[in-house]
Parts: sequence; structure tokens; C-alpha cells
Amino acid sequence: MTQTTTDDIIAEVKKMNRRLESIERALASMMTMLMPEEELSPEEWKELESIEAEMMSGQTVPLEELEKTLR
Repeated sequence: MTQTTTDDIIAEVKKMNRRLESIERALASMMTMLMPEEELSPEEWKELESIEAEMMSGQTVPLEELEKTLR
């Protein structure tokens, strides 16, 4: 059995992160192509930009908190 080093783990995490970013870009592109064109208000654009910024910064919400807001 081979010894896994911290550098090996970091390298693998970085590769996975690049793959995830690639998948996110592909999904965003597909979403843009498949969504019907619709006029958005400035408020809606701000909300979408806020959501995208949260996604890009890695902000998360616990599932329990989300479930509370849906009740």
C-alpha cells in the first residue's frame, strides 16, 4: 500500500475543483441556451447576481435552515 502525502491530496483536490468549475460553466451555458428569453427587472438582475456571488464564494446554508424557510 502506498503512502499518500499531503501534496498528493492537495493536488487531487485541486483537480476535482477544476473539474467542478468546468461542470458549473457547462451547466450555466446550457441553462442560458435552454431558458426562454425573458425581460428581467433591475431587481431580478441584482438577485441573480447575488445568488451567483454566493455560489462562487462557496457560501452554504444548512439543509435544516432551508427547510425552516419553506414551511
